[in-house]
Amino acid sequence: MKRVLRFLANALLGLFGLATIGSFIPSIPVLGIAGPMLTGIFGLWTILLPLFGAIWAFWRWRSNRKRSTFFVATLALFAAIGMTAVPVQQISVAAAHGAKISVTQALFSHPQNDPSLTPETVIYAKHGAQNLPIDLYRPKARTDGNLAPVFIYIHGGGWGAETLKQRQSDYRWFAERGYLVMSFEYPLSSEKQPTWNVTHPLLGCALVWANANAARYGGNAERLALWGESAGGNLVLNVSYMANAGTLKPACPGVLPTIRATAALYPVVDPARMYHNPDIIVGRFARMMTTRYTGGTPDQFPDRYTAIDASSHITAKAPPTLLIIPQSDHLLEQAAADAFAAKARAAGVTTRLIHMPYAEHSFDIKSGSIGNQMVRQTMLRFLFEQGLKP
Repeated sequence: MKRVLRFLANALLGLFGLATIGSFIPSIPVLGIAGPMLTGIFGLWTILLPLFGAIWAFWRWRSNRKRSTFFVATLALFAAIGMTAVPVQQISVAAAHGAKISVTQALFSHPQNDPSLTPETVIYAKHGAQNLPIDLYRPKARTDGNLAPVFIYIHGGGWGAETLKQRQSDYRWFAERGYLVMSFEYPLSSEKQPTWNVTHPLLGCALVWANANAARYGGNAERLALWGESAGGNLVLNVSYMANAGTLKPACPGVLPTIRATAALYPVVDPARMYHNPDIIVGRFARMMTTRYTGGTPDQFPDRYTAIDASSHITAKAPPTLLIIPQSDHLLEQAAADAFAAKARAAGVTTRLIHMPYAEHSFDIKSGSIGNQMVRQTMLRFLFEQGLKP
């Protein structure tokens, strides 16, 4: 039994050592993904576990003097020292954008699901036999009689996965700070059901509902912002830009609100570029997501890819936009987001672009992690700057 435990401990320490190399050289196949993913999942424990492991391995080496034990101890120490640079750089970037990171909170980060949080749910539309819900999370009651700003979330998941309950801890966090938080559902794509042509109109319908009903739940639809990540980031960019430009055609009658701000986390700004992802592992998933959403490849349906390309909806009327981009993202190229930001700025759109070092796609998904704290606080600060302070 002891041998098995030692083997597993050595294997884990070796994994941390290799992952450290991947964190600093993300172009290495597999390791380049493993490193940023481990830091995103385990956070500061990627420092503490190798450090404790190095102490344990050196203690063992003093007894047995085996080269293999010394190698494991050295590799673990390398991992502990190397991984220290990751949170240091990330906390520095967070601080540069006004976010204060709690190390204690980061150590005890947890999944987003929050069973204690019960939303109010309404149905805003139907797609075939499917009801499309909106979850609402009311802010604390105000004493000044004013209505709360509205912060609407649209989930990611490659247009074909996840649900409107994906970020429950984040919903609570913003509701506790005075926002009426809404989370929209939309029809999910599948191999036999592309949804590229119905998603924008149906989300437009959800915005019509929010505009007409926010006040009933304590919200002011004249002070409304959107936020989403990945495929949801694509959708919030497209829907908000089209709504403000007057090109969004909702699937139901009513008046669209003016979007005051949009925050997109690692958004799919260029789906055709995503389809051509060259990564030997992630590229397969990129092609599956885009072809299911559009019904085919960019060569087969260039018009469909243009219709969902965020750059094609940039106008001077687009809302102020915050983009947060992980620098080690293997699903989406950083260069695509950089090009989008440059085009938006050239069109006169107020655009803030933040790069998170050593971070992979979905780096912020664990509640309380360094990435999650940075994203929450940076979005909150951005909302304040756009006049959306509760």
